[in-house]
Amino acid sequence: MKTTPFLRGRTFALLAGIAFIAVDQLVKLLALVSLQAHSFKIGANPFNLALELSLNPGAFLSLGAALPPQVKQLIFIVGVAVVVAWAMGWSLSNWSQPLRKVLPLYAIALGGIANLIDRVFRDGRVVDYMVLNIGPTHTGVFNIADIAITAGALYLMVDLFVKPRKA
Repeated sequence: MKTTPFLRGRTFALLAGIAFIAVDQLVKLLALVSLQAHSFKIGANPFNLALELSLNPGAFLSLGAALPPQVKQLIFIVGVAVVVAWAMGWSLSNWSQPLRKVLPLYAIALGGIANLIDRVFRDGRVVDYMVLNIGPTHTGVFNIADIAITAGALYLMVDLFVKPRKA
């Protein structure tokens, strides 16, 4: 299936990226307002999605939350901003390549930007609100930006280990 030139253009990529970040921020605002005093479950046992507010001062699974504030700012704001800027620049400058090559890194960059906005405007914290429960097992608390980052990273890891098919 061929895509139109507009859908493969950088303008579309930027507009889609802005829309993704806007949706992420809107959902985070809704979580801040709606989940302050309440939590909700979607689904029944053993599989459900719990919606509960968490302001994460660290990274994945609160990694680094106990670091001194200056170190956290250096790593989670400055370091992430540098990585996100590089990933965004690389993705957009290589946008003409097959999407399977550029989209995973673009997704990581967009998720990074969305969480970086939180850190800058929410005192170094990221708004998380989803927990996936499967029986007694559950994930850490995450958000839409985390899904984009994880999906992009998983695709890149799988791509490293899967041998390309011969044409």
